Amino acid sequence: MQRRTIATVAALGTASLVLAGCGGESGASSDDAWALPDEDPKATIQVLGHQAEDTGILEVIDAFESAHPNISVEYEGVPFDQLNSILDARIGNKDGNPDVFWADQPRIATLASRGYTESLTEQFEGQLGTLDDAPIESSSFDGELWALPIANSTQLMYYNKALLDQAGLEYPSASPEDRMTWEDLTEDATTAVAAGSKYGLLFGQPDRYYQLEPLAVSLGGSAGATGDDNLTPDLMSDAWTDALAWYGSIHAQGLSPKGVNGEQSSEEFLAGNVAYFVQGPWLVPDLADDEIDWGVAPQPYFEGGDAVTPTGSWSLAMSPFSDDKEAAAVFMKWMSIDDGGGYALHLPAPELPASAEGKTAYYERDIFSSPAGQDATAIIDFETKNTAVPRLATIGYVEFEEILGRAYSDVKNGTDPAKALETATTELETAWAKYK
Repeated sequence: MQRRTIATVAALGTASLVLAGCGGESGASSDDAWALPDEDPKATIQVLGHQAEDTGILEVIDAFESAHPNISVEYEGVPFDQLNSILDARIGNKDGNPDVFWADQPRIATLASRGYTESLTEQFEGQLGTLDDAPIESSSFDGELWALPIANSTQLMYYNKALLDQAGLEYPSASPEDRMTWEDLTEDATTAVAAGSKYGLLFGQPDRYYQLEPLAVSLGGSAGATGDDNLTPDLMSDAWTDALAWYGSIHAQGLSPKGVNGEQSSEEFLAGNVAYFVQGPWLVPDLADDEIDWGVAPQPYFEGGDAVTPTGSWSLAMSPFSDDKEAAAVFMKWMSIDDGGGYALHLPAPELPASAEGKTAYYERDIFSSPAGQDATAIIDFETKNTAVPRLATIGYVEFEEILGRAYSDVKNGTDPAKALETATTELETAWAKYK
């Protein structure tokens, strides 16, 4: 029997790769020629991920090995906050372990620029037709494909029918063509609170760039930076200032709580405390098991602006120092592309696939069988095809996400938006100086 390790690995003494400067060769790849094989080679590959055994990842591995008996997989799961430092130690030392690793899509530019990922452009040319455009874009950097997306994401606006009935409010339309504006939603959330709702509006991930990026982009702002490699901050525009001003206002008015974090937000909605809740499709399984009477609508946009939604999830990358690149490529292709993506198809907990083909099986899960669940599938399908905007692609993404998160938090707690964005710009210029 092959070894399967699900381990918690102690933090290493090396500096995290995403916090280090670009010391490696940009877009580095090994010199060994390889190709996606027609027949499976006999090999054992080592895969590093962030998922523990209780997530069902071993069921995915079992399904792959049943389909490809010549290839054995040794899987190692580590905590998310240790993944980068472990990769830095192993790949930075040109260690062949892992052959394949989970790559957070906004960090792929950093990984590629340091030479920690193998280019997949030539080998997977013509293989990506079923994948959504946004995750392909998020898995690419500097004109090359550096990873294969295995999942995607979007956001929906859930609402509590009982709280809206109590306030005499109409239910929002489930049609993307008739989505609400943030301005109208603010008025309705105010009415809901006045009628007894504890909170009018709550974001599932407060203060996080992933979920809040669309606010500024909807108003015509950039993703947050411009220039070569997106290393020039671009936060001082009217769009960014107005977006953060609105974000601060919903907290100042008491429509949204200041003290609820991303780990607590879903429980507030499930407890019946929130009239309108912006969260990902991963909330649907909990709603299917809950007694709350819920509906779903597309995420709002600002009046006169564009409909924009978050996107992005995980991809699989290959180490340029892998000893079994052909077998690693077979595993990656099966996880991402074959039959709609083996990862999403066989993972017990539903996770939105990165491929259009995989979504068919995803939508057929029992959790989407209710009328609200059917509305959710239609919205998910529309948003991932039409309104999804990837996060900023930059080798300085980790610093960007951390600094911008503080700006969101400061504005939520009363800081003037222009001042918060000015401070964030100064911090980014300092943090990104090492990349130039």
